[in-house]
Amino acid sequence: FFLMSIAFLPFPTALVAEDLGNETAMFTYGATLTVTAYLFNALWHYGRLNLLRGDADPREVSGITRSYIPGLFAYTAVTLVALVNGWIAFVLFALLAAFYVVSASIWGRDEAIAR
Repeated sequence: FFLMSIAFLPFPTALVAEDLGNETAMFTYGATLTVTAYLFNALWHYGRLNLLRGDADPREVSGITRSYIPGLFAYTAVTLVALVNGWIAFVLFALLAAFYVVSASIWGRDEAIAR
C-alpha cells in the first residue's frame, strides 16, 4: 500500500499545479501525503520490530522512530488547514518539505562504518 500511495502522488500534485491554492486540490494533496506518512511509519515499525539486526544501536533506532512521529501530526494538521485556506496550506506544506530537507542535512546520520 505504501508504494501505491507513492504512485498516486502525481495526481494530487497535478491538481495543485492546475489550481494553486484551491482548497480541494490542497486537501487531496495533503490527504495523500498524510496517508503516505502513516503508511511509511507502519512500514518502519514493522521493519524495526522484525527486520533489524540484533546488534542495531537501540539509541539510533529510537531516534529514527522519534524523528518520524512529528511528521504524522504536522501533515494531518496542515491537511485540515487546507479545508479552510488552500494558500496557507500550500505555504505550510512547502515549509514542511524545507524543514525535512534542512534537518536531514544538518542532523543527518553518520556514515555507516563497514565491519
